[in-house]
Amino acid sequence: MYHSWKYFLSRALPLTLAGAISISPIWAARQPSIPEGWTSPFADVAEEDWFYSFVASLNAQDVVHGYDDGRFGPNDTTRAGDSMIMVLKAAGSGTISPNPGEHYAAGYVRYALEKGWLSQEEVPADLNGPVSRLFIAHLAAKALGVVPIADATPFADVDDSSVTALNRLGILVGNLVDGQRLFHPEDSITRAELSTIVWQIQRYAGRTSEEEEYFPFYSFTLQVLDNVPANSYDNSAFQLKDGRMEYTGDAQATVGIDISYHQGEIDWEKVAADGIDFAMIRGAGRYYGSGKVFEDTQFRRNLQGAMDAGLDVGVYFFSQATTVQEAREEAQFLLQLLEKFSAFDGPVVFDWENIDYDTARTDGVDSNTITAAANAFCQEVEQAGYQPMIYFNRYIAYLHYNLEDVAQYPFWIAEYGSSPNFRYDFQIWQYTDSGTVDGIQGPVDMNIAFRP
Repeated sequence: MYHSWKYFLSRALPLTLAGAISISPIWAARQPSIPEGWTSPFADVAEEDWFYSFVASLNAQDVVHGYDDGRFGPNDTTRAGDSMIMVLKAAGSGTISPNPGEHYAAGYVRYALEKGWLSQEEVPADLNGPVSRLFIAHLAAKALGVVPIADATPFADVDDSSVTALNRLGILVGNLVDGQRLFHPEDSITRAELSTIVWQIQRYAGRTSEEEEYFPFYSFTLQVLDNVPANSYDNSAFQLKDGRMEYTGDAQATVGIDISYHQGEIDWEKVAADGIDFAMIRGAGRYYGSGKVFEDTQFRRNLQGAMDAGLDVGVYFFSQATTVQEAREEAQFLLQLLEKFSAFDGPVVFDWENIDYDTARTDGVDSNTITAAANAFCQEVEQAGYQPMIYFNRYIAYLHYNLEDVAQYPFWIAEYGSSPNFRYDFQIWQYTDSGTVDGIQGPVDMNIAFRP
């Protein structure tokens, strides 16, 4: 067994997203700058056109080209195969060659099927024919790992959770007709519209050379934090195989779970035999109502069982701290429990969560307090000789923390989807809460961890 927790280091990569799947200049929300020295080689692309900057950026990258007669054809319908190739390459697929005798887009179709981004029934029957805006929206959402949102749709002509999610992120906004916001889901994609979408996907996947100052998150516009290491993982390298996430990029990845008393008694030998490398175990927590600190009733059994089975282990405290002093108390309580386990050397995690299903003592706690509490907890852990870590989802990370003030500690991000779109660096990704593992009854949170 190796103790991967000793090697947590800061990493870095950019991830953002903005702009719109748009059909008019009014709704082309965020635009690229015109490449220096670029002049339009197309007879039908002029500076006053709403799509001008998108075509300019992609043409300068050698991504889009015109016809032999010197036109770009901005209003021409794009073929399904071309649309799929451009969306998937922008999301990071790389170049995929077809097998002999196949359609030139066949390799990309297989790629999308293998990733689970398309079902066989969704593949266009004619790759040389048109494709709808709704199809492209679904493919883009899947390729970018955007989690569907089942809220009220902002559009009068479509009610679709992926379209709603893209809208809430500021990616897709549609246009206004007689006071109604429309998406025109069944209309085909034009070359100008596809250019807009492809550039937005590039931005989201961090594949433009543009330096960004802001990025959208739901209805918020957030400033890029230059002092927080950026996410450098390759989204195209995440693959779900037999229900387990794999990473084929440069960083070595291991598969893990996180558990608490909710999983009941666990057969840890079966867990280890099922290919699980590590376990994050709840040691203790604080009730969100009374504020009383408690030990997880299965903690000692789980920690010893996981270590005996040869797994790497970490522990976390479910925090409802409202002050720095309470966070220190939480760390001290957990550290006292760990004194009974001399072989333990894994990370000790601060897991502060907001309670969105009930009134809680943490309602209204400000970002400065949460950030200071996390630092206090981590300082106590560090002084005890363990590796501190901070767990959160994107909402809490972006909107509750001052991330620049906790960036010295490794992050554990919870974000359910086919790839992580958290903008900043992290060492563990919790990608689902519905995994299945031998030795555990019922669903379990699944994670993937990285070693530099």
